[in-house]
Amino acid sequence: MRDGAGPGVNLDSMGSAGYDIHTRTWPLDRVHGVHSLADAVEVGRAAGPAGTSVAWLDTETTGLAGGTGTYVFLIGVATVDDGGINLTQYFLRDLAAEPEMLDNVRTHLHRFDALVTFNGTRFDLPLLQTRFLLCRIRADIETTKHLDVMGLARRLWHRRLGGYSMALLEQTILKVERATDVPGWMIPSLYVQFLHTGDVDLLEPVFAHNAHDILSLVALHGIAGDVLAHPERVPVTVDWFGLGRLLDERDRGEPASVCYRRALEDEGDPGARRRAVTALARHYRRTEQLAPLLTLWADEVERGVLPRWQALERLAMIWEWELRDSRRALAYADQSFAALGGDRPVLQQRLLHRRQRLLRKLTAAKSPQPSPWCGEPEMEFRSDPNGDTHREAGVQQAKDMGGRRYSTWGGT
Repeated sequence: MRDGAGPGVNLDSMGSAGYDIHTRTWPLDRVHGVHSLADAVEVGRAAGPAGTSVAWLDTETTGLAGGTGTYVFLIGVATVDDGGINLTQYFLRDLAAEPEMLDNVRTHLHRFDALVTFNGTRFDLPLLQTRFLLCRIRADIETTKHLDVMGLARRLWHRRLGGYSMALLEQTILKVERATDVPGWMIPSLYVQFLHTGDVDLLEPVFAHNAHDILSLVALHGIAGDVLAHPERVPVTVDWFGLGRLLDERDRGEPASVCYRRALEDEGDPGARRRAVTALARHYRRTEQLAPLLTLWADEVERGVLPRWQALERLAMIWEWELRDSRRALAYADQSFAALGGDRPVLQQRLLHRRQRLLRKLTAAKSPQPSPWCGEPEMEFRSDPNGDTHREAGVQQAKDMGGRRYSTWGGT
């Protein structure tokens, strides 16, 4: 879908000695991406930031490196008002008018108690704060409640899409195409040309670029809020592990665990799989669901994506510390040591230390002495039809254990 920021909007301009203020309005029923702007504003609240009056902000500058020599010559601020989304663009025509323009921007931003940006944490807000300080204007905008949508985009889409730039997200998530646009790297040079020639027509594409950035920012804010509010009906592709982490950080453990399980359905990268399994195991342990915890690690032993010794060691830990069965923990520790192999002295020493501790526990309990660890393990995972016998017995033991602590266990 081709989309421009200008068609169908109102545009006017007010002049000042050295800067202009341009305003335009988008109707709330306009669709940009997945949602109408009205829906995007509403569902975006689920993503944050906390606040009753929110503004979306984006800037254009004379350079991308930042620092005291970089000017902010265009500041776009969008708000919901009078049945539409109103965009105000502050344009610096004369560098000498910077203090006057920034003072006007400061007054405008003080009307809101929260900001939404895209890369504002690392770029827009620090650079604006620097310009305020250099102009001797007191404006602590970095202390304002703030949501950087780029942080959410990195979690939700980086691994799936290979990036999370605004251009990439517009193409793959919003499914919008800019009718005409100027590349971001050209914008500083266009402003320099304007300063030399005074031809404001050179910057019309820059005004449209800034407006479109803010329009897409509102839309992405809405999608992120929708995904976080309703993870059970995600309207776009997402990285399930990243979504789970975001939900976990918001103390929504149960839907986070569902996302982790979705992530594990087709995850073949060992590092990513280990993170998802660990996060899901942490949830099961926190909620005292030991039966699905056992099943989780037993499945990882058989799946073979993670190192086999590592999954077996986790089973040994569960049987030792959670289920208090030193004999079965020892069997898994022996299998883990056998699966480790190779010249890995640190890990081998760790497993031997665990075995020695388990032997001491068995001796103290006056249990029958187990078979030597170097012999055939008492329990092992097999590929024959009866290979799940020991695992199922262990899961059933976890389910059958009495006591209030385990009364909420459940399977998966």
